[in-house]
Amino acid sequence: MNIRLLMRTLCVALALFVTVPAYAVGEATGNIVGSLENYSGGNFTVNATHTATGRSRDVSVDSSGDFRFSQLPVGTYIVSVSSDGNVVAESQFNVALNGNTVARFEVSDGSLEEIVVTATALTGDVYSTDSGLVLSETEIDIMPVARTLTGISLLAPGVVLGESKFGLSGGPGFASFGGSSIAENSCYINGLEVTNTSQGLGCGAVPFEFYQQFQVKTGGYSAQYGRSTGGVLNAVTKSGGNEWEFGIGAAIEPKSLYEEGKISRGNGGLGGGQGGVGTGRIFRDTTKDENDLFEYWLTASGPIIEDRLFIYAIVNPRDEQQNFSWQAGSPSAEFNRDTEYRKIDKSGSDNLFWGAKVDWDINDYHRLSAWGYSNRSDGIDTHFAKDPVTNEISSTSNSYFIRKRGGTASSINYTGTFMDDFTVSAMFGTIETEYTTEPDDVVRCPRVTDNRTPAPAVPITGCGPGGQFGDNRDTNDQFRLDLEYSVGDHLVRVGLDKQDRDTFHLSSPIGGGRYTYSTLAPNGTIQGTNGVLYTNTTGAPQEIVNNRLFDNGQSGGKFKSELTAYYIEDEWQLNDNVVLYLGARKDQLTNIGGTGVVFTDFDQEWAPRVGLSWDPTGNGQDKVYSTWGRYYLPVANNTNFRVASGVSDTTTHYTYTGVDPATGAPTGLVPVTGDVNTSTVVNSDGTAPTQAQFQAQEADPFFKEEFILGYEKYLSDENKVSVRYVNRDVGATLDDYCGPLANGTYCTLVNPGFGGTWEDTDGVTRFHPADQIKLPKGRNEYNAVQLQWDHTGERTNFTFTYSWSQSIGNFEGAVKSDIQQPDAGITQDFDFPALMDGSDGYLPNDRRHVFKFFGSYQINDKLTAGWNASLASGRPLNLFGQGYPDDAADIYGAYGDTFYLFTNTCNTAGVVGPCTPANVQADKIYTFNPRGSGGRTPWLTTLDASLTYDFFVGDVDMSANLQIFNILDIQEATSINEHVEQSEGTPNEWYGAAYGWQTPRYVRLSIQARF
Repeated sequence: MNIRLLMRTLCVALALFVTVPAYAVGEATGNIVGSLENYSGGNFTVNATHTATGRSRDVSVDSSGDFRFSQLPVGTYIVSVSSDGNVVAESQFNVALNGNTVARFEVSDGSLEEIVVTATALTGDVYSTDSGLVLSETEIDIMPVARTLTGISLLAPGVVLGESKFGLSGGPGFASFGGSSIAENSCYINGLEVTNTSQGLGCGAVPFEFYQQFQVKTGGYSAQYGRSTGGVLNAVTKSGGNEWEFGIGAAIEPKSLYEEGKISRGNGGLGGGQGGVGTGRIFRDTTKDENDLFEYWLTASGPIIEDRLFIYAIVNPRDEQQNFSWQAGSPSAEFNRDTEYRKIDKSGSDNLFWGAKVDWDINDYHRLSAWGYSNRSDGIDTHFAKDPVTNEISSTSNSYFIRKRGGTASSINYTGTFMDDFTVSAMFGTIETEYTTEPDDVVRCPRVTDNRTPAPAVPITGCGPGGQFGDNRDTNDQFRLDLEYSVGDHLVRVGLDKQDRDTFHLSSPIGGGRYTYSTLAPNGTIQGTNGVLYTNTTGAPQEIVNNRLFDNGQSGGKFKSELTAYYIEDEWQLNDNVVLYLGARKDQLTNIGGTGVVFTDFDQEWAPRVGLSWDPTGNGQDKVYSTWGRYYLPVANNTNFRVASGVSDTTTHYTYTGVDPATGAPTGLVPVTGDVNTSTVVNSDGTAPTQAQFQAQEADPFFKEEFILGYEKYLSDENKVSVRYVNRDVGATLDDYCGPLANGTYCTLVNPGFGGTWEDTDGVTRFHPADQIKLPKGRNEYNAVQLQWDHTGERTNFTFTYSWSQSIGNFEGAVKSDIQQPDAGITQDFDFPALMDGSDGYLPNDRRHVFKFFGSYQINDKLTAGWNASLASGRPLNLFGQGYPDDAADIYGAYGDTFYLFTNTCNTAGVVGPCTPANVQADKIYTFNPRGSGGRTPWLTTLDASLTYDFFVGDVDMSANLQIFNILDIQEATSINEHVEQSEGTPNEWYGAAYGWQTPRYVRLSIQARF
């Protein structure tokens, strides 16, 4: 009794948090759609009662014998049919997230009998046209699935794991949906969007014990959803019921059961790019990587007021440690090997999740819900020097950082039904997320990277990792209103969806700069903004250093985006077997810089969303369906930061005479041209642009168009098969152009391949023709055929999918995976024409063949085995160079990876030989290597297994679970260095070496009790 009293007290405390500062969004719900077959008249009423809360709703059968319960909270319902007050038929159904549960009853001689009655059998949804899957937390618990939103997403067909180097070593990574980049997805929990608004990478999350259902939308989603050109992950959390229930559990992922990783070396995989073992120095080393996790959780749920007011609450303390090798230089570090060892410790109150959901059934037709959570995950990030030759790690740290991560979210949702036909839902909520990293010393140690070739025996190192520091946090305030009206054969929905995305981001260099030492080959060039900045005419390799200063710390870093959308949709029941969806969505997208000035503004035409579902047999279990729609992606807040937050970004090139032994900073600096101004590349000068300067007047926002054609068929009550064809094509590409026709102070946002009008440096607004800008049109097309077999039996449940897909074009999307650039919407693609020469080909997320097989088998009443297996073909690799045959300013700018390699030879009057200082750019000989010339990464095979044991101790329901991930411990390379050159004509010794591999085998053990 004391435990129960404690848990109830906890519930009340959490309820106070949720209900006082609550902002909100609409609640995630589902529908029951049904009919009385052979109906010829009569007075029938249908009732749906939620088994957990007792909430009950009645609807009348219309003149055709049809009925519908709209926007019901997910869960189990008893559906009964009454005639003149007498129940004549009854059955139990599960309402899934955003799904249509079909309930059909047959009229026979004035009586009724139900057609679909078994909750365990597959049930068809002939009314829906979207693609994806729905899974409950219970299903996930008995399968070995990584407990992340990425892990859930990867179960769906058409979803693959994106570039593994986005995020921390050993992290969960991010998912690519339908060939789109990993920064084009959106995530919702209880209707609140929890997507990372700065870059689109990742989402807010809650412990899996808090989730009730997951819905992964891979395509065909309706006009209610927007701001995504990839996929949508939608989740709903648990709610309380009329019975008090309590839970306690614990889980451990011990580092002692985390298998040893791999090593990659230089001079490996040259010519094939397959991440071979290599024969040179160590590049990446994961053999000492460790991940250690211990967590426990307490849950309580039940009625505050029986039948009316309910709560579900959870507390989840966590103790985590991540240890891994790292590079002191740039995070992408294509030219930099591991020289550090990092230990990130997160524990105690700094790594504590707590949350609650309160549901108030005002009456059977009106519900008010509030939920919220705090997911702080702060840690100490300690850096140690590591000798990459001896693999020895220093016992004394050279610096540490405080990593502030996680945040808070809260919401209120209202759903009301009026006169059976009219439903209103309103939502208002907020999520705050932090990404701040605070160093122990912001003055002492700059970032130092030694990329000289051949590699010196004693490389230049700094006294710490350096990097950037400053506050970094996002806030997303959201409001949504949805109206639904049923009239005759039409179900009409209209809605408003508004978000205000605020970001505060300061960034200044630790130690005053970032120094990169490199070697410039004879006749090698450094490209400037207006052509060649410097050419090495010494006749010998030349050692140089550059200092990049990236800083907005003096000008403030507050900016925002205002996103407003309206939608209308008609679900039209043409006849008993055909449903037509006619919808449209209008998005207004505005970005505001640090000075409060609008610098991008898009007010788009209505984007169509059309769908058709046809039940060819009329039995409610088979369907042919098709969708076509247009989907827009907003400009990420990271663009506000890079463009309009007052960032000054300059890189100055020097020769040097010495190195400070304490800090690694160069001494005796002399600008390579003899003058600092002409030796400096200015990417931005710290002033924020106006819309007239930054956005071409004719520019459209980034959007894709998608077409899906699918067929589902039930072979039996336990087996369903489906096939679908998916086509996605970019309709408008939006990226920044940085050539000489752009406003001289800023790059300009354009639709590549088209002309545009913007204000030039002299203040005059001009039209710039496409043939002068010289950029190709953006091209990105995805085609796929997906086969799926779902089996739901008495003991065995599984899903098998095979996807054949092809992703082809000249740019990936919002981010650039092949160089690990996360700057959503403003990557180096399309900055200069030279960077796009050779860019056509198979794109980074092109995995031609993907097999997935996951499920569970109930061995007996207590023991259940689960599995999760996948097999995926490799992705394309490139051969990136650092030079280009034409050094004209309107062709090749101050930076960028090209598809050309300098051979270090020249054509002198028809004679090919070594270059001399007398040779000019036109004499230099390059090899052309278009996209994909580097081969492909290896196939990836994964097999995970689990075993769940259910038992009782007295009246306490217990469950123990063992999960083994990557049980075969296969560690193929997932990411490989694609940079052949370090600078023009200077080989990169790390080309072909692996950045990372599949996560080694590890084990998760958990036990929980429910009472």
